[in-house]
Amino acid sequence: SSNANPYPSQINVSGMSGLVSAVTVQLNGFSQSWTNDMDVLLVSPSGQKLLLMSDVGTGFTSNATFVFSDSASISLPQSGGLSSGTYKPTNYDTNTDTFAAPAPAGPYAGSFATFNGQNPNGTWSLYVRDEGPGQGRRFYGGWTLSITTATGASAAPSISDIADQSIAVGTST
Repeated sequence: SSNANPYPSQINVSGMSGLVSAVTVQLNGFSQSWTNDMDVLLVSPSGQKLLLMSDVGTGFTSNATFVFSDSASISLPQSGGLSSGTYKPTNYDTNTDTFAAPAPAGPYAGSFATFNGQNPNGTWSLYVRDEGPGQGRRFYGGWTLSITTATGASAAPSISDIADQSIAVGTST
């Protein structure tokens, strides 16, 4: 298995008032030759942790965009290819997900509700790992974090530093 580069990928949020009432994450330009190998973990500034996807799909996926939201009506499939869409956080094998340091140890939440009531400000971290042999996987467009606070303010932190950041796992140069 191998970890993404960078590991973790981080977004710093500042200037938001109120407490978290909703969070969504978008993975942009996801490409993977065997999707079942990818594990993706989101960690908030206060240490809450959510497994966005693990052990999903089987087969090749190219340039897909996944939006993860508790309000989604479906989960990622357990087998077959994956397509762009909006999904609930999805984990089909809850016993084997471990991430290398500095990622926090499990157990990991299965819903964005784990972030509710927390201060949104600080560094949000996305840990990505591949459980299989390295065939080169990426989020070509990085990732996007959107936060809504209880005061009704909504913000998508500036993605200017991450829009061109490719998150690569298991690639060789």
